[in-house]
This record gives sequence, C-alpha cells and structure tokens, in this order.
Amino acid sequence: MKIYINARFLTQPISGVQRFAIEISKELKKSNLSLVFLAPKNIIHHELAEELGVTVLGNLKGHLWEQIELQTYVLKNNALLISFCNTAPLFIKNQIVTIHDLCFRVHPEWFSKSFAFFYNFLIPQLVRVSKGIITVSNVSKQELIKELNVPEDKITVIYNAVASVFEIVNSFKLSKSESPIPFDYILSVSSHHPRKNFERLVKAFKLIKQDNLKLCIIGNMNKNFNSTELEIEDNVIYLQNISDCELIEYYKHSKLFVFASIYEGFGIPIIEALKVGVPICISDIPVFHEICQESALYFDPYNINDIKDKIIESLSDSSRSNDIDFKRFSWKDGASKILKLINENF
Repeated sequence: MKIYINARFLTQPISGVQRFAIEISKELKKSNLSLVFLAPKNIIHHELAEELGVTVLGNLKGHLWEQIELQTYVLKNNALLISFCNTAPLFIKNQIVTIHDLCFRVHPEWFSKSFAFFYNFLIPQLVRVSKGIITVSNVSKQELIKELNVPEDKITVIYNAVASVFEIVNSFKLSKSESPIPFDYILSVSSHHPRKNFERLVKAFKLIKQDNLKLCIIGNMNKNFNSTELEIEDNVIYLQNISDCELIEYYKHSKLFVFASIYEGFGIPIIEALKVGVPICISDIPVFHEICQESALYFDPYNINDIKDKIIESLSDSSRSNDIDFKRFSWKDGASKILKLINENF
C-alpha cells in the first residue's frame, strides 16, 4: 500500500502544530515503510524538505492545494494519506488526520470569522470521514468525543515531546554562557493568541513591582487570531523569530517559566522548560495537570492577583521539584503508535 504524508507544514511558520508534524515525520522516515512526503511548491523549510525527501506536487498553495491537487493525487493512486496539522482533504476515507484541539469550536471568538467558519465546517467532516484520528492529550480526546461524537476507539493519543536539540540539554546545563538578557527575568513562550492570556499575565507582572525583574515573552503573531493589543511596558520584552538553540539559552537563564493559557491541547513550552530544569508556574487547567502532575505551581488564569501571588511564591520557593517522567514524551514512541495504527487498520 502506498503511504503519503501531507507535508504542507513545510510551507508554514513553526508553532507547536508544525513541531509535531516535523518531529513525527523525522521518526517515520526512519521506519521500514515506503513513505512519500508531498508538499506544495511554496516550501519555506528547505533543509527539512531535503531531509524528508519531499516530492513537490502541483501549482496551487494552502487549502486549495490540499483540497484539489493533493486530494486528486491520493485518490488516483489509491493511497493512505496521513496529515498532522488539523487540515486534510475532505473526501478521502483512507486517511489518518491529526486534530490537536477544538479551540476554534469552543472559543470561536478568539479567531477571525473566516477562520472559525472554515474550521467549524472542515473539522467535523474530517473526523467523520477519516478512518483514524490522532490527538495530543487525553483532554483533547475527551473533547473530540464530547463535541464531535467521535468514537473512542477511533482516536489515538500521541503526546508532544521536545525538539531534538533539547535532548542534548545536559551539555547546555553545564555550559557557562552569558544570559541573552542582562537582567533577571521570567519567561513565557508562545505565539500571540488570545488563549495565551498575555494581557492578564502582563497586568499581573506589573503588580509585582520589582524594578530589577523583567518579563520576556517570546512568540510570533498570526493573522488568523483576534489578538488584543498588548501594553508596552518598560519591564516587558517581546521577542520574535527565536531559533531553538537561542530559545534554550532564554530558558536556561530565566528565573521562572510562566504559562498563563486559558485553553490548550497540550503545551510544548512547558516540557521544554522542564527539560532545561527551569521551575514552572502555570494555569490550573486540566491538560496542564495531565502533563505536569505535581511538577508545577498552578494559578487561576482568570485571576490577575492569583497569577501575581503564584509567580512571587514560585520565585521565592527554590525547593519545588520539577521532576517529571520524560519517557511519556517521545517522538519515537509517537511514530511507533502510528505504525501500529497503520498495521492494524490499513
């Protein structure tokens, strides 16, 4: 059986969704399956495309490429298609689709109207027609069952993990590099999306009133999100387009990692921070408890004073353990689950 991987993710900036696609694809490439990675012509990650041996298909881009050229090609060749980034062709039954979360359905107000409308049409159709669904947490699995009536046995949970550069983190811990910011700072890492709750985080940070402490927020903007304009503050630093190697340095020298999200399907930056050994202070939401268990201090993400109090407590409590079982978070194990899914169902 021919197996095609939808590599449209190579045309997109890297966020958590694309990270999942990239790392799982690298692991699948190592398997004994005969895989073909298909992408539109507007690839921006050329080294990754070369590493995966991508075949460029057609002349269209984006959703049109996916729904017309990719779909036609897969159906013509009677192949299995695997997609990792929430979207896929609508009329292919012989496919596996990854749905990271249902944020667009639970909180449509956070997105542009066109984005929310399209995804609320697309995703229910995809989960109905596809033979297999992948998601990234048990919380997201239960949401798929509740919101879209997806049969439980149709869903495979594959946790995110850290990028391969974080796997050599012990050498980073031992190195004596200079801090990328010449101040004490707490760190938050995420794209600018309303669910990331940066507005409340900044307001909570202002209440701490420590002149020698900065808040550093690393993440890119996205035109599909209804983003609130953030206040420009002397002690708040916004950074974009930071590489993984640079990001490790920001994690390593931070006093604390804070993640104030209201809603997530997973939350890769949390395990990145833990991998580097940074204490974490995060939102009290179900998926974060699934990931971190007892390795974090939790706050109410809607309560600015509670965010402030928990940050202060975290900064003053160096005894909190961030011991976590990283064996639960493995791209290799994730790829093995996909291979098992293929062998048992296709």
